[in-house]
Parts: sequence; structure tokens; C-alpha cells
Amino acid sequence: MKLKIKIPKKLKNKVKFTTNLLVFGVVFYVIWLLSPTFHLLKFFTAKLIAYTTGSIVVTGVDGIFIRRGSFLLQIITDCTAWKEIFVFLALFFSWPKKKSYKKGLYAIAAIFLFNLLRLDFLVLFQSSFDYFHPLFQYMSIAIILLLWTWSVGITTLKIQYGVTKRSKTKKKKAKKRKKK
Repeated sequence: MKLKIKIPKKLKNKVKFTTNLLVFGVVFYVIWLLSPTFHLLKFFTAKLIAYTTGSIVVTGVDGIFIRRGSFLLQIITDCTAWKEIFVFLALFFSWPKKKSYKKGLYAIAAIFLFNLLRLDFLVLFQSSFDYFHPLFQYMSIAIILLLWTWSVGITTLKIQYGVTKRSKTKKKKAKKRKKK
């Protein structure tokens, strides 16, 4: 006996997008549980930050650090933007309609560049670290969503609150009823 689920045509793309996103979420969770260290990516990120801020890279048993004066910034796995890029890729590849792969590559580069600028800012303005670090996390979410909508070609968002549009004939019938 086969179990067949009939999905209305109107909901097919939404169900496909949600299902794909769920699969990517499970993959992301498994990768996260494996606790990748991304040592080479951390070192590459630290070198770029050191170059752009005039700092030096200090490596040791405790990890990889950027040192500028007396300020030390530890480059952890989350500083490499791998999570942001993975979230973008999950959204991008889950999208069931036509998308621009070229724009997707540009978006990944932009996310990585934003991450580097974020780290540069935190190194250059050390006294404001506690204030700006959480702010940059919210900005990352906004940038990911904006770049995703741009790369898949979403130009307008249609949000419905349970209100449906009446057709012209229904409007005319409603007017006739009111007149009576």
C-alpha cells in the first residue's frame, strides 16, 4: 500500500522550500555537532584582519589571536563566517524557483567581506567591542536575508493576513445587496 499525499498546487513550492530548508537544517546541525575547527580558515581570516588593521597574528596553544597594542581578539570558528555562508546557501538552494548562481557567488563574497569589515571594526574600535559585537550579529541576519532575496530574484513580499481579495463580481453583488 502506497501512501500518497496530495499537495495543492498553490502550496507546492512552499512545501518544497520548507522541506529543503529542513533538510539543510539537519545537515547544519550534524556539522555543528561534529565541531569543526576550521583552523586554516581561522588562520586565513586572522591574516586578512591583521593585514587590514596593521595588527599581528599570534598563534598559540589557546588559539589564534589578533593583537593590536594591548588588545587581543581571539579568532574562533564563528569569526570565519562559515555559519552565515551556510545559512545563505541553505536558503539559496532550498528556493524552488529559478535563481541566479552568479548572484549567489557575489552574495557569498559579500557575506565574507562584511565579516571581515566587522572584525576590522572590532579591532580598530576596541573600546566599543561589547556594544557593537551583538549589533553585528543582527546586521548579519539582515544582510543574509537581503542578499538571499536579491540572488533568487524576490522583488516584492506578499504578506497575507487571512484577508482575501474580492473579485469584481462579488463586489457588485455585495453592493446590490446593500442597496436592497
